[in-house]
Amino acid sequence: MNDENMNNETFNSSPQYVTYVPYGYTPKTYEEKRGIKKSALLIGISLLLLLGITLFWGVLYYTVMSAFGISSAKANIIINDPAAMQALQVVLSSLMFTVPFILVFKAGNRRISDLVPLKRPEGSKTAMFFIGLSVCAFANIANSLCGELFQKFGIDYNVDFGDNPEGFFGFLLSLLASAVVPPLVEEFACRGIILGSLRRYGDGFAIITSAILFGLMHGNFDQMPFAAMVGLVLGFIVVKTNSLWIAVAVHAANNFISVAFEYLLAGLSQNSQNLIYSLYLMSALIAGVIGAVLLLDKDGFKFKKSDTESSLKQKFKWFFTSPVIIIFTVLCVLESLLYF
Repeated sequence: MNDENMNNETFNSSPQYVTYVPYGYTPKTYEEKRGIKKSALLIGISLLLLLGITLFWGVLYYTVMSAFGISSAKANIIINDPAAMQALQVVLSSLMFTVPFILVFKAGNRRISDLVPLKRPEGSKTAMFFIGLSVCAFANIANSLCGELFQKFGIDYNVDFGDNPEGFFGFLLSLLASAVVPPLVEEFACRGIILGSLRRYGDGFAIITSAILFGLMHGNFDQMPFAAMVGLVLGFIVVKTNSLWIAVAVHAANNFISVAFEYLLAGLSQNSQNLIYSLYLMSALIAGVIGAVLLLDKDGFKFKKSDTESSLKQKFKWFFTSPVIIIFTVLCVLESLLYF
């Protein structure tokens, strides 16, 4: 037997590996399922670690205070000071929405730079800022409606966000804790890493899923509808601009207006506050309409067609039946129930 025949026999006899595809799946849909399940695992672990930080800091705080001979009662008084609460919010937000996501996704061999779009948005698409701010303004009404709905059924659902620190320094601290740090880190995590890791399976799926998770992580039924609505528009903005910065700007502007109203309108009568707020809503509506008109001729409201084979229903099923996502959802709902 010559060498050529021997080589052919050796080649033909080598084992051929075939990827197992379960019944009812095509190779592509099965691969999409595996990819969505892996993304759900990474996202879910990150979110559970986020919740873990909120628990760990409390244990650490009281342990340290006890080591210095400070009683639990005294420690409560210190941490419930409005300025201390805002400072704590800055520190916790900075940790919760960065460290878990970076560590988990790097461990999952995902490059953060591939998930978080940080390029400068095109000038023509900056009109989406006005659309986003308009939606945020009217989404705030959802908070009030939820509270009124609970009251109508005789349910006392009270979420205590604490008092604002007084004075000009207190105002600046509140801005830092609400309008500077959260927009940066929350957009990084939610519209950056979470949305970015899901976009390969369709922009619509990624936007809706990230918005649901954003609503859940607020941990109370008052804010969940508002946060989910805001998550939808901010996700839409990131997808259409392929940049995180306009979403950050909308988030920051909405929170800035909220903090400014709390401080500047505090001494006015209820009628005056209602009038100013109505004027703000009217201005936001006009700005949103102008922004929408500017985008009508630029395909600003169309998504790029997804090349996935699986249906939207399948994608949601695969993602939200992930054990870590189920655990996260249950914990958020249980936390929300504590306010009844």
